[in-house]
Amino acid sequence: MYKIDLDKVKPGMTVAKSVFTVQDALLLKSNVRLTEKNIYMLKSWGVRDIWVDGTAEDGLSAGQMDTETALRDTIDESLRAKFSETLPNPIMEEIMRVAGNLLEKRLQKEK
Repeated sequence: MYKIDLDKVKPGMTVAKSVFTVQDALLLKSNVRLTEKNIYMLKSWGVRDIWVDGTAEDGLSAGQMDTETALRDTIDESLRAKFSETLPNPIMEEIMRVAGNLLEKRLQKEK
């Protein structure tokens, strides 16, 4: 089981932990095999990442996964600190998710 950014999720992966909205409404139960429709729905609810079964299927080594996770965690912490007064506004959560994705891509290109 591992945590993966929703932008990297692929249809056919299996949800390892149930996914909830910020308001704790259930979106997907664990053991559900993901479809394009599920992924779209999760994105529309502002879900950033989920836990899936198995090991990294995208070809990344454990070290690369750790580096990516650490980078994303650092970005998320920085954005949350900067915008802490506006949270838990769902619109700000989505803005921060998109900003985080853009920052992560930019930093990965610089490597």
